Amino acid sequence: MCPNWKSEDHVNKPHGWSLSREELDKVGNRYFDFLIECKWCGIKFSLQQSVKEAFLSDIPFVIHEFQSNARENGKAEIAVGQLETIKFSEPFEDKPEIYLAPFEKPVAVVAGGITDAKFSIFSSDSGTEGEKRKISWAAYGNRAYAAIPIWRKLLSSSKEHQLRKDFRPELVDLESAFEVFIGEYLGKSLKNKLRDETIKWILKFSIEEQLKAGFTELTGNPLSQLESKAYGRWQRNVKELRDSVVHRGASVTNEQAREARDAVFDLMTRINPDIIDYFRIQVKEIRQKHPSVTFGTASTGGTK
Repeated sequence: MCPNWKSEDHVNKPHGWSLSREELDKVGNRYFDFLIECKWCGIKFSLQQSVKEAFLSDIPFVIHEFQSNARENGKAEIAVGQLETIKFSEPFEDKPEIYLAPFEKPVAVVAGGITDAKFSIFSSDSGTEGEKRKISWAAYGNRAYAAIPIWRKLLSSSKEHQLRKDFRPELVDLESAFEVFIGEYLGKSLKNKLRDETIKWILKFSIEEQLKAGFTELTGNPLSQLESKAYGRWQRNVKELRDSVVHRGASVTNEQAREARDAVFDLMTRINPDIIDYFRIQVKEIRQKHPSVTFGTASTGGTK
């Protein structure tokens, strides 16, 4: 998503788009370099910046891109008063969310009979009998779910709360995701430097102490010095607010939730930029009997 997407240059234009293979190859692992150019307004921005902008978004379809790790979409032609059954190219591991939209003329339709392998589109009896209408559909779900890291699953859970505008549990899941991520990151990174007993001892500390002791052992400096600005935003906008929610039942506004998303995503990707690959989503477009991958080939744990 272009960070400038709310400007006049983007009126009636898509908010964002999938990168081509050539563009992804150009970025490589230079996640913070301004190597992507907006096709609408022409500004340049980084992959980290653009994925973070999408992660902050309140647009339902964009939220689903982070809630799930697989999406299938296509078009169906359905006769008025009839139904059409759509089979997925391969089953999801859970029942997906289905969205329908008229492709040309308005038509009353609803999705039903949804399973992990298929769903049906039901059309109302309004219109001329036998008249056919084109429907666009999209299904969001998960595949290879067991391979997804726990911290990424917690971020997916935070997106469910965001969709419902239930910001207190969203805040709790955001902080939980960060703490699980830190435990995983330090556990792996310190493995060749410290004994297992010492690592377990560090990971029993509070999260602030883990970020101090763990990163001092790893880099010579606590995280509060290595990433002072991002650390301070996380501490104020996430950790302290999460504690007030859990211990005192504090409320959380939409703006506070957005700031928490920003702080968590920013600090996590600065600690380990490679986790951006876990936000990739596998997209398949279904065309008759010949489904084709139109963007990416997500790894077993990969999400957009």
